[in-house]
Amino acid sequence: MEEIKVSVVIPVYNVEEFLNNTLSDITGQTLKEIEIICVDDGSTDTSCKIIEEWQKRDSRIQLIKQKNQYAGVARNNGLKQAHGKYVVFWDADDLFERNALEVMYTQAEQERSDICICEARKYDNAKEKYIPSDAYLKENLLPEKQTFNKFDVPDYIFNLTNNVPWNKLYLREFILKNKLEYQAIKQANDTYFTIMALFLAERITYVKDVLIAYRVNNQESLSGKASDTVFCAYDSWLYTKNRIEKYEDFNLVRFSFLNRALSGFYHALNIQTTFESYEKFYRMLIEEGFKMFGLDTCEEENIYVPWMYKDMKKMYEMEPADFLVQKSITRRVNNENNNVRRKILREKNKALNESVKNLKAEKKALQSDKKKLQEEKKKLQKEITDIKQSKAYRLGNKLMWLPRKIVKRG
Repeated sequence: MEEIKVSVVIPVYNVEEFLNNTLSDITGQTLKEIEIICVDDGSTDTSCKIIEEWQKRDSRIQLIKQKNQYAGVARNNGLKQAHGKYVVFWDADDLFERNALEVMYTQAEQERSDICICEARKYDNAKEKYIPSDAYLKENLLPEKQTFNKFDVPDYIFNLTNNVPWNKLYLREFILKNKLEYQAIKQANDTYFTIMALFLAERITYVKDVLIAYRVNNQESLSGKASDTVFCAYDSWLYTKNRIEKYEDFNLVRFSFLNRALSGFYHALNIQTTFESYEKFYRMLIEEGFKMFGLDTCEEENIYVPWMYKDMKKMYEMEPADFLVQKSITRRVNNENNNVRRKILREKNKALNESVKNLKAEKKALQSDKKKLQEEKKKLQKEITDIKQSKAYRLGNKLMWLPRKIVKRG
């Protein structure tokens, strides 16, 4: 049996609109020694039929069916069926470069790593365009060495990437050895898995290639229905906190963890789709959430992003509606300021391009003048040579020889 280098585990739920494109990206990977494990999470559309049609064309595709238990359980069940040396957990509606697995696999093998992280970007489903993002791999927080662990970057081990599972390739043996599993919750089921993996890994490496595009503005995704599960994100962080703080090394990475959790709380608050759910989450944070994590007593210098510390303090002083209005105004002002900055930059860029264009024209004119002068010089040199070689010039030289001698002697 051919060695399976990478197992691709894909939780599938009602993604008929995107599934063909995703399976095309995955079956078309330049790394051929892979298995593709699709775990259908009780889809009610034609997702299963689409996978079955693909199975007829590609024997590497497997289909596992389960009742609706959400992506975390689907990933766990897919992992149980995996045989690859490495495993990735990809989403069924994202976009993948055809060399993604080969690039990450090669890097992981070269560095003998437990985890390989890649750069990614977003794809706006509504506007149909790609959006650059530094959320998935923060290059400014990476250590100089190519392979690292929490002891190399204790202050940023959880901040140099985020909790998404799909931009990370894992050594399967590492996952099994540490008994890592995704949580059986509707949303944020990847918090515990990713945080613990980054904490426990002895060798983490990365590639700066943008290999994956995460689809946003898809109202059918779980993140588009955050208000259905108001406290999922908080519960996932609390579950993780209660387990990771039992390790002796936790104090080493404590501030990295707290900052990552705080960022997660703000993200969860901002993606709520109803004011009722927003208010519930807001009040929970100021009444118990921040305190449970010790964030309420954190010094300002220990919070990495200044606005997060300021917002936390404001939340204790303001009603949810007032805070939301103020944040909306701030965002609008920031957007307007950004628009002004972009306009200024465009104008500066236009002026710069015009200057470059003028300089190029001047350079071309100077080169033309230089060429003309060189041709004129060459012509004059030829005329001088012709004169010197003429009989009249040679005769004149001889006739002038005697007078010059007389002048010199005189």
